[in-house]
Amino acid sequence: MSYPQGPQWQQGQPQHQYPQQQYPQQQYAQQGYPPPGYGGPQYPGPQPPKKGNGLLIGMIAGGGALVVVVFVILAFVAPGFLLSDSKSSNSASGSEAPLHLNWGSVLAGKFILAVFGDEPEKAAESACADAKDKVRKAVKEYGARNASLTAQEPRAAGPDLIVVTMTGTLDSSESFTGTMEVRREAGDKYCISSISPVPAG
Repeated sequence: MSYPQGPQWQQGQPQHQYPQQQYPQQQYAQQGYPPPGYGGPQYPGPQPPKKGNGLLIGMIAGGGALVVVVFVILAFVAPGFLLSDSKSSNSASGSEAPLHLNWGSVLAGKFILAVFGDEPEKAAESACADAKDKVRKAVKEYGARNASLTAQEPRAAGPDLIVVTMTGTLDSSESFTGTMEVRREAGDKYCISSISPVPAG
C-alpha cells in the first residue's frame, strides 16, 4: 500500500508549495484618490453636489427667532403695544395726525363752483351732516348776489379745524370777504362745517 508523500524535509524544515495569488494593482493616482487606508473612506466617482436646503432652513429659523426676540423686547419695553386702544382705533379724530390743509382749498373750490353753477346740492355733498342745510342756503344767497369769489390760503385754526378766507365781489361791484370752516371728522374725512357771513339776498 502506498501513501501519499507528505512534505519533504530539507535540513529539518518542511517545504510547502502553495500557489501564489496575484492581486491586480490599482492605479489610485489616476483617479485622484490616495490608496486605501489613507485619509478616510473612499467613494468611487465624483461626489454628488450639495444642495442649499440647509442654508434655506437656517435662514427661515433665524428669521423666526429674530421675530420672537423683537416681540419679547417690545413686550418688556412697551407693554402697551399688546393692548388695543379703543379711543385711537374708534375715533380717528385726529389730534395726533397733522391736518391736511389742502382739503381747505379743495372744498372751497367745490363751494365756489357750486355758487357759479347755481348748484346747492353739489355743495351740500361736501358739507358735514349737521351743516348741509346751511351750505345749501349759502350757495343760493351767494348765487342771488352774483358773487365772484376767490379762496385764499387755508390755515389751521385748531387740531381738527381749517379756516379758508374767501374774497371777491357781490353784484359785480361790492367788495366782500367771507370765511369757510372745514372740519376733520372720524376716519380722517373733511367737510364744510360753516360759511359766514351769508349775504342777504
